[in-house]
Amino acid sequence: MKINTFLVSLFSIFIALCAVSCNKKNIKNPGNKTDVITDFAANPALDIQESTNTMSTEGNIRGGEFAYQETIQPIYFDFDMYGLSDDARKTLQKNADVLKTRKDWTVLVEGYCDLRGTVGYNLALGQKRAKEVRDYYTRLGVPESSIGTISYGKEKPSCVEETDACWAKNRKSETKVKSK
Repeated sequence: MKINTFLVSLFSIFIALCAVSCNKKNIKNPGNKTDVITDFAANPALDIQESTNTMSTEGNIRGGEFAYQETIQPIYFDFDMYGLSDDARKTLQKNADVLKTRKDWTVLVEGYCDLRGTVGYNLALGQKRAKEVRDYYTRLGVPESSIGTISYGKEKPSCVEETDACWAKNRKSETKVKSK
């Protein structure tokens, strides 16, 4: 009989612990019609975008060929970095001045990396570089809806030699345009 009482007590404690340990952060907010989980910061695996709705505001890069414009210069990045240097910001300011005068252009910002590292890593790094440039253009007044991004990672190198000078040429972001 003591064993049955012990098992019932143990089972009761187990049920009580389960009820207390429920994570209320993941309960959907019944008043919110979008059914969004209330605490995104609790899950560090989530990649939270800085812009409000990137997919609907990014320019359409489908169809037609984007072309290089000699008045729009590429910018270069340090190894394994995607932050903008002061020189890059100055170049982007000049590029933005040109882009703002041409309302008939759709803009494509391409991100590139050098030949070191994995394909997946370099595609992600190239996308961060392209997004950093795109975000800076929008802060300078280029309409967000006219700018799209793409990463080529290490798949389209400008230079294929295994030297520091060559690798530096491949760590870049290029801005290309097409008429709407």
